[in-house]
Amino acid sequence: MVLEDLIKEEVKNNYELWIMSYELKIFTLFSDRKQLDIENRKIKIVTALPGRLNQLFLYFSKNKVLLLSWLLDYRNLIFFYPCLMKILSRKIRKFKPNKIVISSFAVAKNISVDNVYKKLYIHSPMQYIRDNYDEYISKLKWIKLNLFQFIAPRLRKWDLKFKKFDEIYCNSKYTQKLVKKIYWLESKVQYPKIWKEFFDSWIANEHLDYYVYTGRLVNFIRETDKVIHLFNKTWLPLIVMWSGPDENYLKSIAKANIVFVWWIDDVNEQIKILKNAKWLINLTKESFGIATLQALLLWVPVFGYDGGATPELVHEDSWILVDRKDMNTLISWFKKFESHKFDRKKIAKITREKFINLYSTAQKIS
Repeated sequence: MVLEDLIKEEVKNNYELWIMSYELKIFTLFSDRKQLDIENRKIKIVTALPGRLNQLFLYFSKNKVLLLSWLLDYRNLIFFYPCLMKILSRKIRKFKPNKIVISSFAVAKNISVDNVYKKLYIHSPMQYIRDNYDEYISKLKWIKLNLFQFIAPRLRKWDLKFKKFDEIYCNSKYTQKLVKKIYWLESKVQYPKIWKEFFDSWIANEHLDYYVYTGRLVNFIRETDKVIHLFNKTWLPLIVMWSGPDENYLKSIAKANIVFVWWIDDVNEQIKILKNAKWLINLTKESFGIATLQALLLWVPVFGYDGGATPELVHEDSWILVDRKDMNTLISWFKKFESHKFDRKKIAKITREKFINLYSTAQKIS
């Protein structure tokens, strides 16, 4: 969704470019689609992986096959980032663009194309080779662990080479500080936009007795497995909304009090589920935290992690944040959170006053 909105933002001041949408291309390492449809415009997606290899990774990410799914997991592409980025850069140069807009969650910033105007929107540096390195070391096993320990220091050195951009934007003050610390680059903060419906929605004065987790179903960084284990122990009702590569595993360990609803495209259905929740659960060290802000706008308090950009979004009347994620700490704070009485109207009032000037409620830009 963020990518779609960045594209809309770029073309809104260049209507001729929008009319000639065949001139637009999306370049990425790996994709489950051949094109992106935006307002009846079809934009071709070009991958670094050759078509058939891309399809193999896609197939084995959706269909779990012993050994092959472990081997052809798209997350293993980290070991080939420098090579893949060279391939992608070569494909971009062949297109001969006059401007490149880079939406980078990790490695996209490392495109090597000279003499082109480059605008970088960085959602997060490659944190798994830096601040989150120890977490990856603790969770990886056998050959993947050895390969990661081998490649991580080389990726850190390689990642520092790419610093030439004409414009740089970050999705939070937290990310901005990381970009300054790691790359010594100056940037501006541009928060991701939120659907206007989250500002305009009728709010539920009373909550129902269930909790919500919304985010990609992955155990690295997002700590979805810890959320599942927490609710396995408390036996409280949890709705898990979204999908991801660890979905089958998470479903296999979840007890009957946990319901998976996959991803819901209808924003009004998303709001209906979220606004009636007792809390949002988010243990991620977020680079921004769209789900957290959406919950607060709907008067829903947040049980989250005291790190990343989350402290930028919440206030003392809207959250309980934990500074550790071991199960004893989570259960202890969860019980305190359970008995805490939140003023839901105050949550929405303070959040809306804080963010109303940053977002246009007339349209969704990103």
